[in-house]
Amino acid sequence: MRYIKIIVPERLKDKVKAILKDYQAEALCINKPLETSVPDGILITANLKADHAQEVVYALKELGLGQKGHGSITLMPANITFSCKYQGQANHILSPLELYYKAFPMSKWTKITFIKVMLATIMGSVAIITHSIPTLIGAMIIAPLVDTAMASVIGIVLKDRELAFKGFKKEISCLGLIIFLAMLMGLFTDVSTIALWLEQKSLIVSALVAFIAGIAGGISIASGKDYQMIGVTIDVSLLIPAVLLGMSLLTTETHLISKSAILLIGNVCLLEIGGIIGLAYRIRTLLQTQS
Repeated sequence: MRYIKIIVPERLKDKVKAILKDYQAEALCINKPLETSVPDGILITANLKADHAQEVVYALKELGLGQKGHGSITLMPANITFSCKYQGQANHILSPLELYYKAFPMSKWTKITFIKVMLATIMGSVAIITHSIPTLIGAMIIAPLVDTAMASVIGIVLKDRELAFKGFKKEISCLGLIIFLAMLMGLFTDVSTIALWLEQKSLIVSALVAFIAGIAGGISIASGKDYQMIGVTIDVSLLIPAVLLGMSLLTTETHLISKSAILLIGNVCLLEIGGIIGLAYRIRTLLQTQS
């Protein structure tokens, strides 16, 4: 990662923000210092991927930055810097703009996403077939669905329809892939195994876990903290029900299909609701702190 510090006349603020947004900058922060090297200047800081940094600098120079009276650009490795905002005081709650930049890449399909979904589904299916709890825990630790679930939540809270739609689209496609792969893995099991797992699954308890996981995930991501451990709980709520649904579809047993479908749909809805509550709470806390 690269840390970039930009001093620019306020009239160029929107153009600079647009450039940083195009290159998926993270931890973007905009301040109005008491005094800068250019008239009516503002300070913009952000973190960039290393392979994007040079392109951003070229784009900014086309606006005149780096020339006398047009501001300055400072670029350095991000691992030797720290981010402070609001008059130099460190803040542990991401702003709505920072959340947007964090969620945007989370809503995109990547090779890593595909590989993680595939591996987690195979491990989860093997765990169900063999009744292996350690294997099930391993599938949860891969946590392929946490980014997907949280991207749609951020889009809803920020009232960004495009981001919410992309998040939902990725979430549905991930679940669809899991169900398809689980159907293939279901060729190696029988109805009694699936029925046993569904009997052990309480709809109420599963729904409660999904709701709490959503709240915890929303709070964690808004706090700028590592939420991957929360992802284990999120995947418990989504991955296993999706695997069970895929295997149930192969059996054509109506009662197994209906229970697993209700389990999955209910968990998805409650996870989203919980995430919205947790994220909205942290954003409101930020706004109250600023007022």
